[in-house]
Amino acid sequence: MTAAQRPRPGRPRDSDKDLAVLVAARKLLAEVGYRQATVVAIARRAGVNTPAIYRRWPTREALLEEAVHGPGGHELPEPTGDLRADLYTWVQIFLARAASPAARAGVPGLLADSQTEEARQRLLAIGAPVRDAFAVLLGDAVADGQIPPGADPEVMFEILSGATTFHALARGGDVRDGFAEKLADALHAMAMHPGA
Repeated sequence: MTAAQRPRPGRPRDSDKDLAVLVAARKLLAEVGYRQATVVAIARRAGVNTPAIYRRWPTREALLEEAVHGPGGHELPEPTGDLRADLYTWVQIFLARAASPAARAGVPGLLADSQTEEARQRLLAIGAPVRDAFAVLLGDAVADGQIPPGADPEVMFEILSGATTFHALARGGDVRDGFAEKLADALHAMAMHPGA
């Protein structure tokens, strides 16, 4: 268990304050960029004091990681029973999140500042529920006979995440080139032919 995951003593966290801080962080990232999105500025925007932020997040980077990579406003889709359609929906959601102004401002800075093992573990912990849901999607597709067993959900998730992040950073999420369809097709082909 990392320091960020350890329960802290005192009163339980106020989820409304947590949300206000995360929203403020996203807005500031979009408006002023990564360097200027300081804890003091985020606290001011959220209407909380800085100790309240540090009681919730151990570092500025931990807060910004959750603001950029946390659940945000995009709920994970319910499976439809059509893996190709579901993969396309996942690609669209990942593109939308990666193309958000907060992500485009925050990801490069976070990559530069988060080189420690603790930072890597924090990032994996934030993304764990999404990774798990993606693995379940593939597992259900195997159980339903849509795809053969053998697809590696970790590798496919990394391709989904990495490709959508790079596309959003490089092209701002412009999908007029059919990128979402092509990536969904590629992921579906990997699932259909896991040994290829």
